[in-house]
Amino acid sequence: MAEPQPSRTRYPKKPFFQRLRYFLRIHVLRTLSRIYFRVLNLPGIRDNSIQPTFTKVYPCRPTLTNRVFVPKSYKPDDALLPLFLDIHGGGFALMAPWSDDQFCSEFSNKNNVLVVSIDYPKSPAHPYPAAVQAVTDIVKAILEDEALPFNKGRVAIGGFSAGANLSLAVSQDERLQEKLGGVVAYYPPTNWTTTVEEKLATKPKDAPPDLLESMGPAFDWAYLPPGTNLEAPQLSVAFAPREKLPQKLYIIGCELDMLCGDSEVMAQRLANIGTGQKVGTEHVWEQNGVKWEKVLGEEHGFDVTPATGAKKTRIMKRREKMHNDVAEWLFREVYI
Repeated sequence: MAEPQPSRTRYPKKPFFQRLRYFLRIHVLRTLSRIYFRVLNLPGIRDNSIQPTFTKVYPCRPTLTNRVFVPKSYKPDDALLPLFLDIHGGGFALMAPWSDDQFCSEFSNKNNVLVVSIDYPKSPAHPYPAAVQAVTDIVKAILEDEALPFNKGRVAIGGFSAGANLSLAVSQDERLQEKLGGVVAYYPPTNWTTTVEEKLATKPKDAPPDLLESMGPAFDWAYLPPGTNLEAPQLSVAFAPREKLPQKLYIIGCELDMLCGDSEVMAQRLANIGTGQKVGTEHVWEQNGVKWEKVLGEEHGFDVTPATGAKKTRIMKRREKMHNDVAEWLFREVYI
């Protein structure tokens, strides 16, 4: 695939009433998501089996609380654990680390990995690059934390949606070079220079309506100050120099997600740097340290979408396989 070609390079200032509409939309979504997760955390409803081992606040970011998951089988005399740093999604404006409790708990216990779920300041109160800077500071603090039982030579970072973008963004920071062995990016936004219309054009013709088509512009407004350089590599990570990223990358896209096309272009560009041969299939392949996977027939965030019946069964199976594939790749390519 060709290099990403920007169709716009600066984020424009929106008209007043459009900004008001976006603000109200974000506020309503934030309120609903908080109510939903508070209900899930009520006594009698809360799943105590997936709660973190403990929480931790670092002096560099005293308002942000991170959740630490130590495998239940781990004993103090055991060997140091691999570390996975998780960053939750939510359009840079919603959710919190507890929204990833199920993933973090299951991934930690199933694979004997220390998982730290990282918080970050949310837009629109804290627009770009606030989240990038905060996560970078916290990652640096975690890597210097001698109280955590992890092997500094076996470290990966990853996240979902906005969190996937942040994982690719912070790994470019000079302070973290050579300290992160790999990135796992689940359905990330990677390129703000392409328009919504251009993104939608990459989807299958029979794809259902995309929720991000209506919500994406509001999230963009909340995250991007007017005049933001949309080609900045810690924002549009599709433009990140290969040498700034960890050697091992696993990028996952969803076929029915309008973000998938940009992610695939990014994966192919990075994979073409080097002399290695591509191994795999059209939709799942590896080359020069990059693994790309397109989850066929699924939408953005399918693995956390509420569902019932046959759809729920299908999602659970696909989610389990996706996370198992990630674990296999981490232990084969990063945790070695």
